[in-house]
Amino acid sequence: MKVLTVSKGRFFSGRTQKLVEDIVQRIEVMENLVVFPHNIEAEYGLFRASSSVLLGPKIGAKGSRYYTSGWLFNTFRKFLPKRNILSSELPLIPAEYRLELDVPGSGLIKLPGYRLKNGILLLYIIPSYRFQFPSDSITVGDLEDYAQLLIKPLETGFEGEVSLNLQKADYVNVAIRGKMVEDIIFFGDKPERFTYEFLNEPFLIVSHEKILDPPKLQKALNDLTFVSGHGDFMLKLEIGKTKEEMEFSVELNGE
Repeated sequence: MKVLTVSKGRFFSGRTQKLVEDIVQRIEVMENLVVFPHNIEAEYGLFRASSSVLLGPKIGAKGSRYYTSGWLFNTFRKFLPKRNILSSELPLIPAEYRLELDVPGSGLIKLPGYRLKNGILLLYIIPSYRFQFPSDSITVGDLEDYAQLLIKPLETGFEGEVSLNLQKADYVNVAIRGKMVEDIIFFGDKPERFTYEFLNEPFLIVSHEKILDPPKLQKALNDLTFVSGHGDFMLKLEIGKTKEEMEFSVELNGE
């Protein structure tokens, strides 16, 4: 399991960085377990955080909502506890999660895991997906411009095949949209196959409840735009201003 630390923040960087580093040195991370050298008090629950850009450089025409970077964010953070634990072993049981990370750092985090008494978070992602599409294709267009997207579910994502015939339009694009973030998967004027994968390796994220948010997690993961997790998503096929959308769902595999 890959361990990812997120410890730097504007107001708490020195203190929280030391707390995070100390925890990382004390724990032993196994495939489905975090082990401490002695019993600790923790809460198991769900950490939620969202960020939207209030100030930063934009691209596009005046009034565009698309940012190239964020300087000031409106951020919400909350840990929702479900039960208390006193143990030296914290099990990592597959559970639903949601990650939506956009270019400037805006987005959404919903991660299961543990909060210690000092505010340290031990959150995790264990890939387990079942993709459910209501149809295996999306079609859009008219007599002049036409495109079809064929969809095949995979273990950790889906495969798409775009066929098209363009006379007036310059391109076709395919995008996946979550609650806050849209990620363009395909953009072009020629038939093509592509694969879109959700996170396919387990992660343990060690951070602090006053620090962790989409911008900092995005920087730690080194991804520009990313949508992954469980729940409902939208798949969009578009030619110019004409589009067709399909809602699909992702559940834990085995449920």
